[in-house]
Amino acid sequence: MAPADTLQVIDWVARYDELAARRAVLTAGELDALGLAAWFLGREAESERAWDDAHLAYLDAGDADAAIRCVFWLGFTLADHGEAVRAGAWMARLFELTGSVEATPDNAATAALCRAVGAFASGEFEASVDLGERAVDLAHRTGDVDTEVLATMGLGRALIHAGRIGEGFACMDRVMLAISSGRVSDRVAGPAYCAVIASCLDRWDVDRARVWTRSLGDWCDAQRGLEPFRGECSVHRAGVLRLLGEWPEAVLTLEAVCERERRAETLEDAYYGLGELCRLVGRRRDAEAAYRRAAELGREVQPGFALLARDARRFAAARSGVARALETNPVPGARAELLAAQVELEVEHGDRAVAARAATALRAMAEQLGTVYLEAQADRAEARLLIGTDAPEQALPLLRRSWAVWRRLEAPYEAAVTRVLMARANRACGDEEAAQLEFDAARTVLAGLGAVADLDRLERLAAESGGAAASAGLTRRELEVLRLVASGRSNRQIAGDLFLSERTVARHVSNILGKLGLGSRSAATAFAFEHGLNTPS
Repeated sequence: MAPADTLQVIDWVARYDELAARRAVLTAGELDALGLAAWFLGREAESERAWDDAHLAYLDAGDADAAIRCVFWLGFTLADHGEAVRAGAWMARLFELTGSVEATPDNAATAALCRAVGAFASGEFEASVDLGERAVDLAHRTGDVDTEVLATMGLGRALIHAGRIGEGFACMDRVMLAISSGRVSDRVAGPAYCAVIASCLDRWDVDRARVWTRSLGDWCDAQRGLEPFRGECSVHRAGVLRLLGEWPEAVLTLEAVCERERRAETLEDAYYGLGELCRLVGRRRDAEAAYRRAAELGREVQPGFALLARDARRFAAARSGVARALETNPVPGARAELLAAQVELEVEHGDRAVAARAATALRAMAEQLGTVYLEAQADRAEARLLIGTDAPEQALPLLRRSWAVWRRLEAPYEAAVTRVLMARANRACGDEEAAQLEFDAARTVLAGLGAVADLDRLERLAAESGGAAASAGLTRRELEVLRLVASGRSNRQIAGDLFLSERTVARHVSNILGKLGLGSRSAATAFAFEHGLNTPS
């Protein structure tokens, strides 16, 4: 994709205003352009009227192919906005036109594309593949790049649903390369971007989604007044930002979508994404409110809502929520997250046999779809099961492989969660020093992200081998501070030893006294000597 500053900037507001001012005398081509400008500005009713008038004007002028293209865009855009009945009426009009005028390669390609879309909507994926291939071939022969790109996009989607994953994503790559070359019109570029990115995210092809989301953002920035793709683009972008650990920006992006978006399909995803981010940073009430709003709009809010319950130590509710959601057989993207959550919840708080089945299903999905994200998820899920067995050492290679993927994808949160598991695996193998190194590495990342609930779980795990300190709930850092207090050091000296601020040390000392139920530093010193905590173990 060309850099944003080299893209042609289009002012759709100015274009619409200029054409609307001459509405009564517009030619067929100008009515078509008015419909496009209105569509980009989100003025659906005016767009439909203009394209309807344009298709009649084209017919009067004897240009049946252009009339058919107008009717196609009416049906396509209405279907995209969920207006299935009206979209179907316009598609019926398209087939009426193609049957009443002389057949040409142009209108044959458009008709084949419509039939392919209809077969896909009916779940006839193999038929959609055959019709899509015909539409691509016809459009290519006539040099109609727009129709060829739309047909290739539809073909890729049908191939993926027919289980031919590699071929399907190869089609998606061809679509994006065509857009990047600048050969595709703006009316096609927007829908194609969104459809391809949605297909990538639905199957956790994060590499592709990340690249194409950046390109979609550049394209949107070059369309002044653009409305239809801002919401979808922003939701996609927020998902990528979340993966990259840029959580504050992701929150701001989704909050903006929730304020201005009208389409329920986009709005429900925005609220769910906002709920996930609020959950991760410990904003429990905000997270619950966002999940409930997403549910009101019709979205499945698991596994996020279940993990929120888990953080509140409502384990039975968390497990049942995920199990219920899995029974609905969701799309691959949602199912993968549900399976990963089920493994975690059942290993820690439930039935290991259920966890094992979920891990097996996740591995099968990873092998079928072949994306590195799912492979890393499957490795991590299998490692969770192994840590609690008599062969914990077998978990470490899986976790190292998983962590390497998260590092390559620049996904700090996923990498940190994996390192917590590496710490637990090392501890299970008897290597407490290695375990604490992994806890420290994960702690640094999670603290930087503000992942409150994960930090709380980490500290409980890290303290498990600390005897009296662990039973009192002291973290490893608090234990270090306690030892230095017992050695007679002041807060300033402790801050220098541990490379902390005096304020942070004072907070640690206050936490230690509170957890141990002690009233002074001298009492803390006595506790440390009494329980053998005054020197490193």
